[in-house]
Amino acid sequence: FCGSCQATILGDVTSDGFANVLDVVQIINYVLGLSSFTDTQECLSDVNEDANINILDIVTLVQSIIG
Repeated sequence: FCGSCQATILGDVTSDGFANVLDVVQIINYVLGLSSFTDTQECLSDVNEDANINILDIVTLVQSIIG
């Protein structure tokens, strides 16, 4: 699916060095069709690495944020 984001943090679509709630909001907007992503952002959004960007990625990212 990707390969261009291996050295970065999965879920960090805002590229601020952290995967946090701002990234969750961005991915939700993408899944709902309210925003578009670059190829790198799409890659970083696939948090569970199943080649799809969907609610499962959002849940996985939220779980990793809250620990």
